[in-house]
Amino acid sequence: MKKIVFVLALFSLSFPAHSAEFALEKLKAGDIAVTVPAAPVPAPGRADSRIPQETLAKFQQVYKTLDAIHGGLAWVRNDLDRLEDRARQIIQLNYYDAFFESDLRKMSSDMSGRFSEMQRAAADTRALLGLAEKSAELNKAARDIDRAARSILNEVWPALQDSAGRLESTVRSGNPATIGYDSQWTAMDISRYSRQLSDQARYAYSDAQTLVTKTQP
Repeated sequence: MKKIVFVLALFSLSFPAHSAEFALEKLKAGDIAVTVPAAPVPAPGRADSRIPQETLAKFQQVYKTLDAIHGGLAWVRNDLDRLEDRARQIIQLNYYDAFFESDLRKMSSDMSGRFSEMQRAAADTRALLGLAEKSAELNKAARDIDRAARSILNEVWPALQDSAGRLESTVRSGNPATIGYDSQWTAMDISRYSRQLSDQARYAYSDAQTLVTKTQP
């Protein structure tokens, strides 16, 4: 009987050590799961913030203005070419045409107005740079502005500017008595306005490209 009690006592004393070894073996085997906290989700930045509707409206208005300017240029180059053809006929036939001088002055006034309109539109496009922020809505509007400004530049340079230059050269080659004493100066004004129009279109296009970059989400 004493032998049995002694054996049971030895067994109970050895049990904790056996349990510890078992736990260490499980730990070495990687059976204990380790919970890693999830990385915090960054708060949305300025790109996701809601833009003021007034800002978006200004972008859209500049696009509408540029698009209207482009639409108004559709027949200008043809009108310049027709004036040049009439100037050549006057020079070849050596006859005075009072209507030619009048039409030339109208074209000069028209080109002056187009230049002034483009100058204001270019200034408005540049002003948007100070309002630009990363936004999908503003980026879409900026791309519309970019497309309209590019279309204007493609229309006025080099085709329209070259037509105005040819008109000036042809008129200046004629006899003032038949082509008109003021016609040479008027043709020079038309050519100058066309160059200035091209410059303003180039400025607007450059700023429009910057707008697209600055508003890219």
